[in-house]
Amino acid sequence: MQYANAYQESKRYAIESLSKGEVVIKLFEEAEKQVKMASILIERESIAKSYNCIAKAQKIITSLNLSLDMQYPISIELNEMYNFIFDKLGEANVNRDVQLLKDLLSLINDLKDSFKEAEKISNPKRSRGL
Repeated sequence: MQYANAYQESKRYAIESLSKGEVVIKLFEEAEKQVKMASILIERESIAKSYNCIAKAQKIITSLNLSLDMQYPISIELNEMYNFIFDKLGEANVNRDVQLLKDLLSLINDLKDSFKEAEKISNPKRSRGL
């Protein structure tokens, strides 16, 4: 029990020490993982588990969308993109469409990479691990 508490505490500290940009990147990485897993599970005909993975990915996209500061024009564009991804994830879930999931995965990766680049530019010391 003591080790579990230590693990949880170190995990909490690691998350709290991340910049906002790094948190966004971690969220995209988790969405990516869930979409990949959903694709695999659909192919294995494990529909209930794939449904749960897609639901988790949708929850992440919703969290990203809710975190936007709508006073900036880029936020309006990201809002539209997140709504599109959310809707298409739902469509892929209903239709068990692995190709659509792969297409969405590509879009999620592009967004993640864009945020990684922005994080490097806005926080160069942190990006080098200093």
